[in-house]
Amino acid sequence: MNINLVGHKSATTLKLEKSLPMPRVSIIIPVLNRIQLLERALQSLQKQTFQDYEITVVDDHSTDDIFSVTKKYGVEYLKTIGKGVSAARNTGILSTASELVALLDSDDEWLPNKLELQVKYLAENQNCTIVHSNELWLRNGQPVNQSLKHQKMGGRIFSQCTEMCLIAPSSVLVRRSLLNKVGLFDESFPVCEDFDLWLRITATEDIGFISEPLVIKHGGHADQLSMQFHSMDLWRVRALAKHLKNASLSENEKLSLFTSLKKRCEILLKGFTKHQNFENVNEVESYLALLNGDLDLKKD
Repeated sequence: MNINLVGHKSATTLKLEKSLPMPRVSIIIPVLNRIQLLERALQSLQKQTFQDYEITVVDDHSTDDIFSVTKKYGVEYLKTIGKGVSAARNTGILSTASELVALLDSDDEWLPNKLELQVKYLAENQNCTIVHSNELWLRNGQPVNQSLKHQKMGGRIFSQCTEMCLIAPSSVLVRRSLLNKVGLFDESFPVCEDFDLWLRITATEDIGFISEPLVIKHGGHADQLSMQFHSMDLWRVRALAKHLKNASLSENEKLSLFTSLKKRCEILLKGFTKHQNFENVNEVESYLALLNGDLDLKKD
């Protein structure tokens, strides 16, 4: 295992720097406290059958002593000022330079052959820029069966991704060149930042997929972002709305986008009325007005 020793860069774009020796994969782990979960994640990396990687842990202003854990495991430590998971991931990505980037959430863990299979997949599919995999789900330590709507897949999956976030950050291995092309995580998104990035990627790329579960995804703990935000659909709407003028989408993909966005806007407006929360009504109504116009034109 190669340990990254570079510091944080202020560059706004990613650069593949010439550095010898260069690890093949940069693994980025954002963390806010969760010190015991972080150790579990790092232990899963030690068991990887593919070892040509570097690890950068980005501490998003924790009160836990995250540095002591990174020192124990001999991995790079960076600290941000509490701007959220998007900024933490971006800081880690910008501070590394390997050809391939992998993301690991601090509450997840990888199965031993995760990197080996995904590095091999990208080597054998040179035109593929990103690959993800199936996952094993545990909630409070107990297995959870995934429903059909959560079924993962590869190929041109933008339409499916408008309905649901079908790619998990911890399951991804991505070429740095793709992140140069589409950009990093939107730091204005406190949640659904992955939904936003996957939409930007699937709008232009075919997605590689390994059907074997390569990640253990743990749920049920109180500090999950999905358990702290109650208007997550507002952020999904904002992510979807970015593509209303996306010329790269097919007609079927546009219809999927319009349908999902319209449904979510209508649900949000009903919720705003029910809870007497009108802060974002004008924004959502503007999306719906534009959208209804597009849908009416398509019916003519």
